[in-house]
Amino acid sequence: MLDSWMRFQNAVWWRRAPVKAVVLGVTVFLVCFPYPKLFVRHVLRWSDPNVLIEPDAAELLPLLDELRPKLSNIEAGPDALKVVEKFVYEKVPYAWDWDTWGVVDYIPTVPEVMDAGQEDCDGRAVVSASLLRNLGYQADLVTDTTHVWVKTDQGETMSPGKLPKLVEAGEDGVTINWGSLLNIPRNFGYGVAVFPFWREMTIVLVFWGLALRTGIGRVGPAVCLLLMLNGLVLLRYASANPWHDAPADVAAEWFALANLAAGVVMSQVMQRRARRSGAVTALNADRLGDARRNK
Repeated sequence: MLDSWMRFQNAVWWRRAPVKAVVLGVTVFLVCFPYPKLFVRHVLRWSDPNVLIEPDAAELLPLLDELRPKLSNIEAGPDALKVVEKFVYEKVPYAWDWDTWGVVDYIPTVPEVMDAGQEDCDGRAVVSASLLRNLGYQADLVTDTTHVWVKTDQGETMSPGKLPKLVEAGEDGVTINWGSLLNIPRNFGYGVAVFPFWREMTIVLVFWGLALRTGIGRVGPAVCLLLMLNGLVLLRYASANPWHDAPADVAAEWFALANLAAGVVMSQVMQRRARRSGAVTALNADRLGDARRNK
């Protein structure tokens, strides 16, 4: 097995690169979505998230019976929205999707939320929007790539995000603000900060393993791994708040990314030097063999 791997590492780059890209891509996908069916559902549902709003879902009936008395003396508007928000927060405890569903992100239906008994912002928003529509509000789902909340004809609820909206569902369909994609680097940092560390380590170690080959020694690979791990840990620490504006945190994020990049670049440099060294060694061996035969 090891001999086959080393022969593969010594093959021409256009044979190695696609295979390594596929291995790394599959690793990242399975680390994030070990249950591919949930990934397919997740993508399809975000094409029109409002289809998840079910004001007449049977699972909501007990909640509505408990919620209506709390709203009996409150007019429709911001105060009523706060009551609904607090109610949903109490009934649906917050939990990351990887703890509930085993995947990095998943937007569920009302029955799925109630069956799980916990959810993150998107599941809570689905339940809240469903309750509000049953109560007569025009409620739709909104996201800024970091948070999902509810927009109604009486205002927004479920802790509206502080970043520009990316997806805004409404009666006329789904509106996408492509400019908000500029916030993805910040959101990526936050995702790294809260994602299980062992899963991220899996990706780092697979990438590191793909870069290993004969002729690069032990110190170089160790330094590469330390740089990448240092960058990963620092990025998790600096990006814990998705809406931070502190210059020190931003600088720490860039320093962390520089460490990650340095580890990647160093691994590639080591591979090139090892290939050149191997080529020179092979050439010298051929010359020595020719010289011996000519004697």
